[in-house]
Amino acid sequence: MDSNDKHHDICKALAEIKKLQDFIVESKTPYFGNLLARIVDADTIPFLLQTNEGFLGIMGSHEVNGEKEYFFTKFFRIESINMRSCSATISLLLPIDIHGNTTDSIDEVMILRKTSIRREIDLSGIFAIQALDTKFLKRKIIIQPKW
Repeated sequence: MDSNDKHHDICKALAEIKKLQDFIVESKTPYFGNLLARIVDADTIPFLLQTNEGFLGIMGSHEVNGEKEYFFTKFFRIESINMRSCSATISLLLPIDIHGNTTDSIDEVMILRKTSIRREIDLSGIFAIQALDTKFLKRKIIIQPKW
């Protein structure tokens, strides 16, 4: 398989994830409305993007208590895909650890929160996609007091 075929497959895989996300959100029935979205309880399929240097990571920022806080994430949501140019618009997912803090470590992520931060990326440097479980978007951090 040559490089162009591989990149076209990456584009097709991301288009498939986008199609599934849209299906969850947009499928309505006359009697139960948007039942699928309520059952799944998520409108995002989180994923990682693999480059030849490791997982793609992007910096973002958000406000915490009125102050700008920067974070680094390797977790994304597909917003749109351009099959012709093999590029995509992704939104950054904020990785949260068990203590409710942002984390850089994949191993420490308990929750992924959607953000409005979007980036346009060229998919020619992407070699693999790892879709993740939607449970990362639905978890609650419940820490009981020790005493």
